Amino acid sequence: MAVKRDVLQQRLREFWDGQEAYWETTAAEEPTLLRNRGRAASFLPNGATVLDAACGNSANARLLAGRCRYFGVDLSLTGLRSAVRPGLHLACGDTHRLPFCDASFDVAIATYVLEHSVAPRQMLREMLRVVRPSGRLILLGPAWDLPFWYPNSLLSRAHSCSWWLRYTLERVSRQMAGWWFGLLPFQIIDHPDALDREFIYDADAVYIVWTYEVIRQMRRWGCRLVHWEVDDRLLGANAAVRWLKRIIMLLPPYRRAGSTTLLVFES
Repeated sequence: MAVKRDVLQQRLREFWDGQEAYWETTAAEEPTLLRNRGRAASFLPNGATVLDAACGNSANARLLAGRCRYFGVDLSLTGLRSAVRPGLHLACGDTHRLPFCDASFDVAIATYVLEHSVAPRQMLREMLRVVRPSGRLILLGPAWDLPFWYPNSLLSRAHSCSWWLRYTLERVSRQMAGWWFGLLPFQIIDHPDALDREFIYDADAVYIVWTYEVIRQMRRWGCRLVHWEVDDRLLGANAAVRWLKRIIMLLPPYRRAGSTTLLVFES
């Protein structure tokens, strides 16, 4: 399994390093993404030493200028070379093996990152390792909490009803095992569409983010959830569908389901 993850990570790194257009697109973010980043940045204390994990083109640095001491790390050299501001403290490194000592930062933040991790549990553990006691860990990004939701990296397969049914049943079984027995799946996509198809947003996502398991895992490590919010519950316009989703969202594994989720933890 570790070998497969390493191969997938290398393929993603080659994709990110070879896509100048990808970084040009991310440099011109939609207002909604910028608002969400700004909301996440509002939980950073003034004067904090901050690690921006998998910073890409360092878009978060624009929101922290003059407020915090900023450090960014990313696997892609192309992304780092596309930094939105000159003179930043940036390093090329893997978020699964961060090149920093224990307790080096007051805050670690990851925005629109976790879904691209081939080993999300390891990434979260590393972010926690480099944060000082009583420090913060901030996560912002999409989630596909309900069992029939899927990222764009699976879009080419989702047109098949049989595939969708198998996918939904598999996710339900994994999520129930996580809920009842604590066997958190941290489900990974071995072959995202971005690797061999025309790129669309989040077609390079590999972790099917489930908010419940992220919170449960962080609590296992002794972290406290101090804030949670979601920008859109994605209930839809159909009255019957809205009713069904509201019923499902009464269950603990889906209580925080939505589109883009912001989680703030204290260690």
